[in-house]
Amino acid sequence: MAVQACISDSFNTLKREKGSIEMLTLFLLCEEDAYGYQLVQKIKERSKGFITVQEGSFYPLLYRLADDGYITGEEVVTRMSTGRSRMRVIYHIENAGRERLASLKKDYETVQQGIHNILDS
Repeated sequence: MAVQACISDSFNTLKREKGSIEMLTLFLLCEEDAYGYQLVQKIKERSKGFITVQEGSFYPLLYRLADDGYITGEEVVTRMSTGRSRMRVIYHIENAGRERLASLKKDYETVQQGIHNILDS
């Protein structure tokens, strides 16, 4: 019964907090700093199109991650191919974000194991 409660808690955590997109975002930021649109594109490309994120719902996640101290953002001016300048926020993962990623991965693996156990029974 305790294992079932643990799996249930992990699943609810992932579902409630949209933990899978959060986990993927933190994972990608571990690889390199990036701005929001880059992260949206990387998620789509690396999942081979199976996971798409709407930019409008993604930026609130980035703001929450920043508010929680998991990532920081730095405003930088970039020059576009048209010669015009554009302000972008480049996000960087902090140590707290790395710890959060480890926790989300553990929850994800617990849920996956629970699903695997059910499907193989």
